[in-house]
Amino acid sequence: MTTLKDIALAAGVSQATVSRVLNGGKGISAATCARVMEIARELNYIPNVSAKILAGKRSRMIGMIVPEIDSNYFAPMICEVEHQLQKQGYFLLIANTQYQKEKEVQALNTFCTYHVDGIFLTCTVDTDILAQFEPVLEQNQIPVVLLEARVHTDKYSYIMVDDVAGMAEAIAYLKGLGYDRVGFIGDYILDVLRTGHFREALRKNGMDPADNPVYSNQLHRFEPGGYETMQQILADPDRPSAFLAGYDDIAIGAIRALNEAGLRMPEDIRIIGNDNMRVSPYLNKSLSTLSPPISQLARLGTEIMISAASGHEKNVIRHIRLKPELIIRETA
Repeated sequence: MTTLKDIALAAGVSQATVSRVLNGGKGISAATCARVMEIARELNYIPNVSAKILAGKRSRMIGMIVPEIDSNYFAPMICEVEHQLQKQGYFLLIANTQYQKEKEVQALNTFCTYHVDGIFLTCTVDTDILAQFEPVLEQNQIPVVLLEARVHTDKYSYIMVDDVAGMAEAIAYLKGLGYDRVGFIGDYILDVLRTGHFREALRKNGMDPADNPVYSNQLHRFEPGGYETMQQILADPDRPSAFLAGYDDIAIGAIRALNEAGLRMPEDIRIIGNDNMRVSPYLNKSLSTLSPPISQLARLGTEIMISAASGHEKNVIRHIRLKPELIIRETA
């Protein structure tokens, strides 16, 4: 591995001069900087990031803890966060926890060990985890920004999508069309994340949650879960005729079951998804949905993170709620 000493010998300068050049070249002539940088490239020099961190310099790496990377909710969030960070010269490290507490603990521990400049935490499954790491985070001055993290705290900045407000608007729309009952199609993850929001949204519309059923698939998620669950719903003669789905993926699976049963949308059944997948407007019947402002959430979160990581607003705490947009298409 090429060292500073190797570059210094080839360039005929001191190691201190090489170090100054590689760290910005302040006070070094343009000719010397150009010669040192050219030799560093020729020798395939790779900076020792660990040494820089030990010297008290920033790593320019940001950690992001997500519960899954294959969903149509978190994948766009990850891409937008990475895009915004790259524009500012930061790199994103991703830890996928698969909704497992022990993996969240491991990810936080790893990011703290490697002295990342900040940590994004999304959709944590255990609200007590952060408390365990607060001393380490504070001692190492590692800022944390919560993105849809289900942790309501005054200690960290967070940005949340107001699912209750979005679902309340969707239910009000269906209620305005004459539907006095609305069902919710979910799964074992949504039991924790969105089912409670659905019930709160019902109450905001003066509707009793006990009269508006929740159908939760405990075995399968996404399209297979929606398909199976709708098949079960159609076997119930007392079923509602209007539904909110926890994800667009679930709605797409449910629509397949409706098509197979010969039911029409919106004439026989109305269904509204959640997340506004790219494919949703292009289905045979374009899917009505709630569209969370993921790009805006990611941009705002990145702005807060970079300000904190650079020390400009290290002690500023921001709490932001964003409302999803109700998009009515052919299924509702």
